[in-house]
Amino acid sequence: MSEKVARNLFSLTISKLLASVIVFIGYASIFRYLGTVRSGQYQFILAFATLYGVIVDFGLQQYVIKKVSEFPEESEKYFGNFFTTEIILALFVYVCMIVTAIFGGYNQIIFEGILTAGFGVVLCALSIPFTAVLSGHQEMRKIAYMNFSNSMINVGIMAITILTHRSVLFLVTVQIWMGVINFLFYSRAIRRYIPNLNLLRYIRNFNFKISKDMLMAALPFGMLIGFSIIYNKIDVIILSSMRGYAETGIYTAAYKFVDALSFFPGVVSSSLYPFFSSALRLGDMTAVKQALTNYTRYMIIIALPLAFGGMVLAPKLMLLVGGSQFVYGYKALEILVFAIAVMFIYAAVNSLIINQMTKVAAVITFVNIFVNTIGNLILIPRYGFQAAAVMTLVSELVQAICYFIFIRKKIVSFPVFRSFPKPIVCAAIMALVLWPLRMHSLAITLPLGAIVYATLAILTGMVKPADLDYLKRIFIKKGDVTVEEQMPLNID
Repeated sequence: MSEKVARNLFSLTISKLLASVIVFIGYASIFRYLGTVRSGQYQFILAFATLYGVIVDFGLQQYVIKKVSEFPEESEKYFGNFFTTEIILALFVYVCMIVTAIFGGYNQIIFEGILTAGFGVVLCALSIPFTAVLSGHQEMRKIAYMNFSNSMINVGIMAITILTHRSVLFLVTVQIWMGVINFLFYSRAIRRYIPNLNLLRYIRNFNFKISKDMLMAALPFGMLIGFSIIYNKIDVIILSSMRGYAETGIYTAAYKFVDALSFFPGVVSSSLYPFFSSALRLGDMTAVKQALTNYTRYMIIIALPLAFGGMVLAPKLMLLVGGSQFVYGYKALEILVFAIAVMFIYAAVNSLIINQMTKVAAVITFVNIFVNTIGNLILIPRYGFQAAAVMTLVSELVQAICYFIFIRKKIVSFPVFRSFPKPIVCAAIMALVLWPLRMHSLAITLPLGAIVYATLAILTGMVKPADLDYLKRIFIKKGDVTVEEQMPLNID
């Protein structure tokens, strides 16, 4: 694997980590300001807009990333048709959102919020073709910069809302601000690969046949992305309709930990995606196997202490994110932290299956929609937000198990299970140490948990000097390094 993948991963991770911390602080403040009911309304509007946003992308982004990474000389062709198609899709989506809002019987706050967020979805859609081309060229640092900037915009809108006593409607204008700023930045950043950028020319020369061919080719990607978003957001829609906005607010406050931590598996998956495209095109299965083996192992080492520690410290974590109004959400967080762990563990596999078995991934995710929706419809009326958390975990487990089975049978077999025992033991011991102290300050328990787990990791040989040397080489060493240098095969 080229050094560029590792550096992309490092850049995206640092920017996302900093952004997640700042955004988490922002949400902790805004949840306290809004309270449970208005927080539920706010999150419902965002979930609604996200569901419709599926159509805006329609899988074209992943398709274009794949094509640009394989044929970089054709970047402008793919970009031009993608950009014009995106305008058409975005306007269609906005009309659909308006019609749904009119006939949905929502109160005025929700109705106006949907219209505002929907316009933001349209503006943000204009930047998707830019990021697709940049991702195809593995220019993740520019994307990392804008991801961080978007987080700052989000937090800035939250701060203004609190300081000026604004409403939920003002909060959802964040999508509009992001859309405008992203477009201005990316239209300059892309000129390295498309020097003669001319958006009006792309619109005038729009080729319907090429667009149709792209849409058909991207359909599996679109189905996969759409199904994934539906099964991740449908619980909020069902919960709000069956149990009200107050309980939705409590659940979504707990779910913010999923949002805050899921950036890392997302970064790993997106950073590996263009690498897998290039490696498989060259037939380098050794590099693919090494990447899957090592990145899955590292993600297991990271994921399990997050799950065990999060379960023990859930009450204090909920106090941190929302205060006493939201503390009862710890019952959902105790479950959701294990869903986060599953996301970590199948991040690398997720990247490869989307790359090479998109239709299979779409079918699995489609089945998962039924599992998630039916489970929520049956369980939420009786168990409320805890049922939503359980179904989130079940959905992630179904996705992960199916992905691992298909990758190992159809593409490449690689060791997985032998990476689990030591992290499980170390994480369980860490949890036992933290249990008597679970109601103490997080300033004490979080560092203590990290120290205990790190110490056990070294003592048990779970983390070796070779691993630390590997991290040092990919993040510090200058110049290209070979696959053998970057991917040590000693994974016992």
